[in-house]
Amino acid sequence: MIRAQTLLKVVDNCGGKTARCIKVKGKSGKSAAYLGDIVIVSIQSLRKRYRSQVRVRVDKSEIYHGLVVQTQKFSRYSTGRGIRFGRNAIVLITSKNKILGSRISTFIPRKFRCLKWSKLGILGKGFI
Repeated sequence: MIRAQTLLKVVDNCGGKTARCIKVKGKSGKSAAYLGDIVIVSIQSLRKRYRSQVRVRVDKSEIYHGLVVQTQKFSRYSTGRGIRFGRNAIVLITSKNKILGSRISTFIPRKFRCLKWSKLGILGKGFI
């Protein structure tokens, strides 16, 4: 359950480390975001540049869109099973819903396989 002012981990390789949620896109008021929702975020900190050739695609304090891929809130599938993660995490996307990074460092819930985000399974470690 992600609301405004929630700190989120960025799990792709675009250069961001943590982000703060500004607003849940498509919802009003104090609505919360769950798996698969799009949030508007501001980058709080960047990853260390371990090589000089690393191209950072994001800047600190800039506003981006993010897709929620992990939440601490328990999410139930239609089969009766559910999933819960130890952190709130996002993947940064453009305003036209294109993924900014080229690699994702975590497993992706299989809910995204049926949605239009099937590319996440290829970029990530797989579906869980």
